[in-house]
Amino acid sequence: MSKILQQDYQEYSKLIEEGHSQRSACLILGLNRSTIQRYIKGVLEADSILDTVFNVQNQNDYTDWQSKPKPELSKPKLLHYDLECTLSKSYHFGQYKQNLSVKQQVQEGHLLSHAWAWGDEPVVGSILTREEVLNHDPERLVLEAWSLLDNADVVVAHYGKKFDIPKLNGYFLKYGLQPPSPFKVVDTKEISSKKFLLPFNSLEYLAKALGVQQKIDNSGIQLWIDCDHGKQEALDEMLAYNIGDVEALRDVYNRLITWDNNGVNMSLYNGEHEALCTHCGSDDITSLDGKYTYTAQRKYSLYRCNSCKAVLRSNRKEGNGNSLVRVV
Repeated sequence: MSKILQQDYQEYSKLIEEGHSQRSACLILGLNRSTIQRYIKGVLEADSILDTVFNVQNQNDYTDWQSKPKPELSKPKLLHYDLECTLSKSYHFGQYKQNLSVKQQVQEGHLLSHAWAWGDEPVVGSILTREEVLNHDPERLVLEAWSLLDNADVVVAHYGKKFDIPKLNGYFLKYGLQPPSPFKVVDTKEISSKKFLLPFNSLEYLAKALGVQQKIDNSGIQLWIDCDHGKQEALDEMLAYNIGDVEALRDVYNRLITWDNNGVNMSLYNGEHEALCTHCGSDDITSLDGKYTYTAQRKYSLYRCNSCKAVLRSNRKEGNGNSLVRVV
């Protein structure tokens, strides 16, 4: 925008009074910072500008403003999660297309192991002991899982919306647990299915196609059978396999958020009034000068996140939430 209107200046001043930085206010309104500075200098006295608008003590302070260290951003508690279950057992006659009733159930499957990582921290995991397996007692892991979800702001899981989270909710219900605190779910399988036309949307394929941490191979159904018999070697292999899945999951997630974050706005978890990336929450944003996206009634300036490389647009609406919005 080459010309500043009185309305632009009024909106800019209001954002500054609310605690936004100059950079953030310009991004929100789609204004060029040099242009707004020239406009203000032509309307207001220099001392008033420095004290009330730019919030600096003198011109030298303003010149050095960009070089000052930025306050540390608050980050959401991001949990990468994956679980493995035991086999279910039943009585049945045939081998194909069996529709089993409750009376045919011998042993219901339950939680066997799970692995997780908070943000970029190391992946850890937990698995049932031999005694817990033979006694069909997953309570310890169920309580661990509940605590993890209860402390998370965002949970990342592959097929998490249709498997991992509903599965855990069922375990919580059976063990008389209350719902954990609310959290958002980012499902990497859902992102892959909706955003791309790939031959497969499995975690194994995505990790291989993207050239990131690969899933660990396992011995197939025999591994689950051996775990069901409480064989320690199999339990150790299962835990390593589970941990490997979370390592692959995190790498795949970090690649996919460039394109989509499953509708989760990561900028809302930071208390600062800054223009943040809605995909990853970073404040390292660059204007794509001269590039715009259009709606039916107006156009918006475009920006690039230098952390996750997502493309964002400005948002002129007032409010304390995000200053940028994702491009749909």
